[in-house]
Amino acid sequence: RDCNCAVFGCSGDKAMRKFAIYNVASGEIKRSVFCSEADVALNAASDESWVEADVSDASCYIQDGEPTHFPEKPSPHHEWDWPTKSWLPNLDAARESQLQAWNAWRDRELVAGHSHNGHVFHSDDRFMAELQLILKGYERGHLTGTFAIRTRDNGTLQMTHAEIEGLLLMIGLHRQAIYAQSWVGKDALAGLTTLEDIVAGGPPS
Repeated sequence: RDCNCAVFGCSGDKAMRKFAIYNVASGEIKRSVFCSEADVALNAASDESWVEADVSDASCYIQDGEPTHFPEKPSPHHEWDWPTKSWLPNLDAARESQLQAWNAWRDRELVAGHSHNGHVFHSDDRFMAELQLILKGYERGHLTGTFAIRTRDNGTLQMTHAEIEGLLLMIGLHRQAIYAQSWVGKDALAGLTTLEDIVAGGPPS
């Protein structure tokens, strides 16, 4: 006996066919069953009907008793609306997606490095902590003269106490500008009321 997704089972001595069981009100395909025509009703609930068809619930729904392909989804931020049989924009989901995009942009930019006096330095938390430790060494008299600071391309520069202070300050200001741009972009999303504006309100590419 071969009966896929059957609730009560199908008779093994009858011709087997593939049926799509669907919700009568919405047309949503709930499952497929492989059984005889005489037994298909046993697999349908009171609010369901069926049509003989080998279709997928991911690609089709039932309209006027016939399998109908979903139209192309306009964007990742659209959701299928069963009452209207159409794709409708989900503005909340689009905003959340753009918020996450801003967060990802911020995190990338924070560690992308910072150009200072013709050299590119690391700009992550670890490098800033190293600079702060070096400055503390100067302040407590453990360090004098210049100190070798590594650039992002693994070069080294001999820098004075004042130069290291300036570098740390500029990296800090650079990071604050990134945070500020991210905050402004994310705050602006709350006031946007169309999908087009929300999609356009993402971070720089």
